[in-house]
Amino acid sequence: MAATHSSRSPESERLHWPTERIVPYQWERLQETIAAAKRSPHYRQLLNGLRLESLDDLSTLPLTTKDDVRSASPFGLVAVDRNELFQYHESFGTTGTPASGWLTRGDLENYAAQINQTAVNLDCSDRVLVRFPYAISVPAHIVTQAARNRDACVIPASSRTAVSPHSRIVELLEKLEVTVIGCLPMEAIWLAETVRLMGRDPSRDFPHLRAICTAGELLTDARRQRIADLWDAHVFNMYGCTEAGNIAADCEFGRLHLSWDHFLLEVLDETNCQPVAPGKMGMAVLTTLTREAMPLLRYTLGDYVHLHSEHECPCGRKSPIIEHFGRDLNRFQFAGRWHFVRDLEELLLQAPAEAIGNLWLIEVRPGEVRFRVEAEQPDPGLYQSLERRVRDEMDLQLRIDAVAPESILNRSRLTKIEPVNKPRIVGIVRQDGAPSLTLDDLM
Repeated sequence: MAATHSSRSPESERLHWPTERIVPYQWERLQETIAAAKRSPHYRQLLNGLRLESLDDLSTLPLTTKDDVRSASPFGLVAVDRNELFQYHESFGTTGTPASGWLTRGDLENYAAQINQTAVNLDCSDRVLVRFPYAISVPAHIVTQAARNRDACVIPASSRTAVSPHSRIVELLEKLEVTVIGCLPMEAIWLAETVRLMGRDPSRDFPHLRAICTAGELLTDARRQRIADLWDAHVFNMYGCTEAGNIAADCEFGRLHLSWDHFLLEVLDETNCQPVAPGKMGMAVLTTLTREAMPLLRYTLGDYVHLHSEHECPCGRKSPIIEHFGRDLNRFQFAGRWHFVRDLEELLLQAPAEAIGNLWLIEVRPGEVRFRVEAEQPDPGLYQSLERRVRDEMDLQLRIDAVAPESILNRSRLTKIEPVNKPRIVGIVRQDGAPSLTLDDLM
């Protein structure tokens, strides 16, 4: 595994502050945030007459829901003059209508600083291949800005397109001696599979690759270890949203630390919106502290988390640790109970990769849940043992189903190269009575 850089970055300094030092800082930022929010059409009436005396009064503010943000888009939450708007993004809209995310220049810098709180600690020796999509979403742009702010070289590959198929990315990784990849967790697995299809070994043939920075998708500890083993590289996770920024970043010990100099995070019971007991799972509710264009107060993220405020992380950070369980798309209902994909993956992916594989699907069926895997070496005995463990620990009727290669993922998708042409208006017409030339013929 390639060596990592020193983990303590200037951007993470406030994460090491003791609670008695960060609280006055947060209180000052919160007062600024409320004053700014009152300038937005959405909050102007909601906050009229409300006064807070301390951070403890935060719960007196109304919640801001996803629907509020969607209905207020595009300009209803903007708290600055439109001449100050610097960049625009939208959420993917995977759970509904996309939500707007306006940034000032200062917001973009704050987003980048939040990225640089991760222990990957980019510097001028790094060549960072950004595999997040640049189109309208935010991760690619803020990872790019974070890398530039640390004098790293950026390779803006973007997500899979006709111009940037997986095979071309593999070639870039090799010939440019890429040191860091930024991508979705699943993209890291797909790229590793592409490397194998091209007759190479991801764990041996990219000696310069030291780290993979993931975001935008649930990453369990077991899945993280799978990706780290595939590439023989450290994996650093980041957790955030388009509307607010990067909420938490991994330390060198793989723990997501809240950027408590940029955010306040409450964990509420989803049934009554009251605080859960310390360390219990609940609904994440976020208040921004440094957001300029779109300050958000008590924003319901739609994520399920544990928040551990009392801890002794070996990294030295004092900011709370977040355990992220994902959103509704990361859980499923069976026999009247909700189950989180995270819990299932943590149990099953401890098994050898040869038996469980790196590509899998969860299918909820009447009477059972199937965990379909493409396994190089199916092991029925191991599967039975794992099924019993899942039944005992999760009260879930599971069947592990090893399927033939390419049953889950058609590998031609990874190696397909589509022709790329620039627009043309000049074409050669055949002399055989062919109909008139059209632009369709030249695309």
